[in-house]
Amino acid sequence: MADMYVKELDMINPFVIASSPATQGAKNVIKTSAVRPGAIVLRNFGHGMGGGSYISPNSKAMFSGQQAIHSHAVGTQVKDPINSLEEYCEEVKKIKSAMDKDIKLWVSVGHYSDIVKGGDWEKYWVRQAKELTLAGADALELHFNTPGVAVAKDRSFNYYQLVSRCTEMIKKATHLPVMVKLAVEACDPLTAIKVAQAAGADAVGPTARWKGFYIDLNWKETQPRPGSGYGGTQANPIVCYAVAEARSKGIDIPMFAGGGVFSYDQAARILMAGSQCVQIGALACAGGVGATRKMMEDLEKWMDKAGYESAAQLTGDALKLFNMSSEVAAERTKRIGTAYRERAVDTQKCVGCSRCVDVCWHEGIELKGGKATKTDKCIGCGYCFQVCPTGALEVETGKILASVFDEMEG
Repeated sequence: MADMYVKELDMINPFVIASSPATQGAKNVIKTSAVRPGAIVLRNFGHGMGGGSYISPNSKAMFSGQQAIHSHAVGTQVKDPINSLEEYCEEVKKIKSAMDKDIKLWVSVGHYSDIVKGGDWEKYWVRQAKELTLAGADALELHFNTPGVAVAKDRSFNYYQLVSRCTEMIKKATHLPVMVKLAVEACDPLTAIKVAQAAGADAVGPTARWKGFYIDLNWKETQPRPGSGYGGTQANPIVCYAVAEARSKGIDIPMFAGGGVFSYDQAARILMAGSQCVQIGALACAGGVGATRKMMEDLEKWMDKAGYESAAQLTGDALKLFNMSSEVAAERTKRIGTAYRERAVDTQKCVGCSRCVDVCWHEGIELKGGKATKTDKCIGCGYCFQVCPTGALEVETGKILASVFDEMEG
């Protein structure tokens, strides 16, 4: 099996179970720890408990790694039974005494609602940091990606200034690593990462979670809460871009990025983009222990099959694609375009649906006798190949594109 150790953060594997109902209090953290992630983030004190979870189109899609969305939804919410910081610190002690010693316990400090309410929240956050350090936390997390945090308080404060100020403040209050969880909503992720790093963050976690307004066509039946946390598999490429861009700009701080990770392939992509770790949030709380464990096991199996001997070897491997030279990019375009142009229609498979004709903007294909036929005006753009339902228009795009790297980058 692949070596999953993460040297930069001294973790047994790259999985971080994010702050969520799955990490609300000692009982849930200990339950979740059965999957043996590298780290678990104890949910913020005073965050509240309960609330529903909405998965679209259904849980089957999420469990099988298909495209899916996730949102907070209608469901009973109850007050956090922890009524004081002292009780919260006791939860930390319970976790540390019961959980496997090689799993890191990160603890979230504060909540953005404290900022919105105003008052002396900074002193309270510093007190939390000091007390949680004494209680035995392995690291502290500043949670700045809660939906809406980047634009909270009627957009009257500077998000980057907030990240910088709070990171510096908590760094002075503890000797523990300070992990800064960052938004990709309503801000420039690269700037946020740079600001957090400059302020002394030990790791950053750009994570996708937006304020969303999902509406059923019969809107009265809608389950998701308007403005609640919205995410899903569609977020995965966005987070991967934020990570890859940061790495390409010379940012070398450890990352624990997350977004849209419902199956092993989405986790792999975040690591391949350059993040040392991957946050598991929606899957952990909406899929539970079994789904989370399966995703972790599936990643290791895939790594073995794909020839990756360690998590370190996987991390950042796709940056060769992100940063490919203009010569390689041009050759890839040339080869795939040539293949599209030269590939004739397989008339045995063509059913004359005319979808290819509908998406051709160069008169490069037409129907003759109920079958699609290429013309000499075809430029090789590939639109028709994307919509053909039968494989009558088909080329081995993966092999063609990979051959360019094998020949020019190998």
